[in-house]
Parts: sequence; C-alpha cells; structure tokens
Amino acid sequence: MNKTYIYIIIAVFLALVVQPNISVKLKETIRIPENQGETLMTNDTVDLKSSESKATICIDPAYGGVDSGFVSQGKTDSKDITLNLALIIGDTLKQSGYNVVYTRIDDSINFYKNEEENANYRINIAKDQKADYLLRIELNSNSDPLEKGYTIFTQPNDSLIDLSNEIAQNLMQINYSEFKGLDSDHYGNFPILADSDLSTIFIEFGYVSNPSDYSQMSDIEYQKKIASAIAKAFLNKIN
Repeated sequence: MNKTYIYIIIAVFLALVVQPNISVKLKETIRIPENQGETLMTNDTVDLKSSESKATICIDPAYGGVDSGFVSQGKTDSKDITLNLALIIGDTLKQSGYNVVYTRIDDSINFYKNEEENANYRINIAKDQKADYLLRIELNSNSDPLEKGYTIFTQPNDSLIDLSNEIAQNLMQINYSEFKGLDSDHYGNFPILADSDLSTIFIEFGYVSNPSDYSQMSDIEYQKKIASAIAKAFLNKIN
C-alpha cells in the first residue's frame, strides 16, 4: 500500500478516535470549585479561626444624625467613615463566630446636648443587647496637618489592657498610621468608659486632618485590613 494512504489513514484515526478521548479525559480532570458558604472569604479573613466564646460585641460608630463629626471640604464626613468602618469590622467579627450588635447601623440616632448623655444612651443600647464588649470607633482632627496616629483608651482592667495591646500590635503589622499609645489611666475623662460593668475599648483611629491617616481610614480595602487585625486580636485574647 502506498505510504501516503497509510499516513492519511493514521491521521483520520487520530482525529476521529484518539483526540475526542483525550478531550473527554481532560474535561474529567478539571474540577470547578463550588462556593460552599454565603460569605466570601478574602485574603485578609481566610486565616481567621472561629471563636469558641461566641461573645457579643457591640460596635459604636461615633457621631451620626445631625452630628457629622469632623468635616473637611471635599472629604467624607467623619460620621460616615466611622459607620462604614464599624460595619466592616462587624462583618469580620461575625465571620469569626462572634455575635455582633451596633449602637447604630445608619444615620439615625438620638441627639443629646452633651457627651455624657450621648455616651449613656449608647451604653444602654449595648447593655440592652447584652453585649460583653463595647468597641467605640472615633476619629480625631488637629489644626496641624502633620499630626497623625491612633490612640486606644480603655478601663483599668488587665484583660482589656491585654486585648488593647493586641489590637495595637495587629494594627502595626498592617502598617496602619502610627500608634500613639494606650491609656487606661484617664478613663474617667471619657464618658463612654465610665460604666465599669461594660468592658469597653475606645479607639481614636487617626486624624481626618492628616492626608495619610484620612487616605487609610476612608479606603475600603484598608478598612478590611483594620477589621481583620481587630478580629485577630479578639480571637487571640478573647476566644
């Protein structure tokens, strides 16, 4: 038989028989991952373990309603930054197995003439929801645009001080602004820390007047990093 015919027969055989079988086998080895849960896990949350305590954490975004907080022209109001950050922190804590509640989830909140009445209102919301912890989220401002950094205030309680230090360490690991310090000595100056029956941590997350601080605190992707850092701190210290 002519060699040309032999080559033609082999080519037809490969095209009609062998190639389809190869394709079928390749398709069988390609596995499409399925989403097994309702919550999408990101790089920042994938390594979070699950809480055993199932503690209830109340998150308190400062300002709200007629109180816009610190406002700078062309920038997002402080009340909106604290709310967005609070909701992202809350979602991450929920993913970590905690029960999360809020003092506000939108721009509606009662207005009080002084900080003490306002703080009592928020403390009572937390207590009514049987919160084990209250996490206060606030911002700062200064006439000096170079002033930057976050500060953590808490009550003179060893467990809360330990947790606050862990939060600070985790925020430093993501290169968030500058840590200005932890203060548990002057808690009496802050009405939100006045109730010793409610374990409270109060974080001033930086200065809206500082371009670098504002850029980080108002960026959604960085807010996710902040949330992950805080969740890891709770898991490490209050699991």
